[in-house]
Amino acid sequence: MRLILRAVVVVCGLFAAASFAGATDGQWQLIGSADGVDTYRMTHPRTEVCTFKGVGFVDAKIEIIGEVFRDIPAYPEWMANCKKATILKTIDRNTYIINTVISAPFPYKDRDMVVENQSIYNFENGTAQLTFRLARNFDFPEQSCCLRLTDLEGQYYFEYFGRDKTRVTYQYRSDPGGNVPVGLANEFQIKHYPAINIAGLREMVKKKKYIRAGLASPEYAMIERMLDDKKLVSNILKKRVGEYIIDPVLLDMLFEMTTTRQIVDNVYATRSDFESIRQGMMDLLNVVGARGLAGIQRQEVDAVVAYLSDKPFDTFFSMEKLMEERWLVDEIAKEKRLVHGLLERESPLAEVVFEKVATSPVAVRSFIEDRQLADRILTDPFLRRKLWEDSVLRDRLAEELGAFKTSKEFENLIAERVKSYSS
Repeated sequence: MRLILRAVVVVCGLFAAASFAGATDGQWQLIGSADGVDTYRMTHPRTEVCTFKGVGFVDAKIEIIGEVFRDIPAYPEWMANCKKATILKTIDRNTYIINTVISAPFPYKDRDMVVENQSIYNFENGTAQLTFRLARNFDFPEQSCCLRLTDLEGQYYFEYFGRDKTRVTYQYRSDPGGNVPVGLANEFQIKHYPAINIAGLREMVKKKKYIRAGLASPEYAMIERMLDDKKLVSNILKKRVGEYIIDPVLLDMLFEMTTTRQIVDNVYATRSDFESIRQGMMDLLNVVGARGLAGIQRQEVDAVVAYLSDKPFDTFFSMEKLMEERWLVDEIAKEKRLVHGLLERESPLAEVVFEKVATSPVAVRSFIEDRQLADRILTDPFLRRKLWEDSVLRDRLAEELGAFKTSKEFENLIAERVKSYSS
């Protein structure tokens, strides 16, 4: 149900705003995309230690991925620079104290850490989370071969996107300690760990031993029961959308719409596979541009329009989460008719979404670097009306949407069209 959030993407060209000119403390900066893994960095005030994050899809069931993580001695086979992993204590099936040795390049000394791994499954939301943090109270002597890390924390976050499709987010921060400069580690080693680990995980889930273990696991039975419950299937979709549409009242309104219920029915009937979820997102986007509605569907759309009429964009939508989302943007770029629909002049919902975005300083300045042009859009209702009614802009976006590589290309198109209005 990312209909409004992804309408915003196409209407505003935010699909192109993949990277910032520079990192800002407390905000994610995209620093690389390769093989379907996006890597981000976040800087923190008064410290050189950065948090890194990687996001990518793994073609496997969540419970199979869980079995890979339970095979702790096998971590060196796929985790970045992992030299050895040893279980020090098994607390339960999903909680371990482990010692991991990380290889360091010559002439630096290898590092080791004593961490607690804990996995928590949330079947109502279709998610799982594995957190790791230093086990500071566990007594395990320092080893002569290694320097003990004293600052590390992170997590793996798994989201259901289909029975054989899981989105994995790996996030962590670490100070290498000793005489390794933090800045050097950030630039040459640590920043690659998320992409390496997700790529390694993609290979490990293909192994038969993990597939067999996953299918025999208690998590398998629980997920199958989840998929038999239409209410839980709907809740999974609602949870995903709730990361972006942050107004709970609006979120409830959207999920009570007739079209949304039909989409949930289809996702449920197809066992919530990735294709049904993907197609559901496309169908929801088309709702924004729907025209000629009658009866209950018209009433539902009118209610959403009325609710949004006096609300600033940033009160119901999270721009930060939008900037991190990429896979659906790529899907949208493949369907040219969506652009026309999302700029459909006869659709009251498309019009109100456009106006909310075009009057949001956060949104506009995220994809228009030219401050003068951004300010004109924000303050000039006549200019916004021209952009909204611009059929050439609509056609150009439909044809060129998938070809834009940077936000500057989108900005150039907007600047070109604005200039044409006064010529």
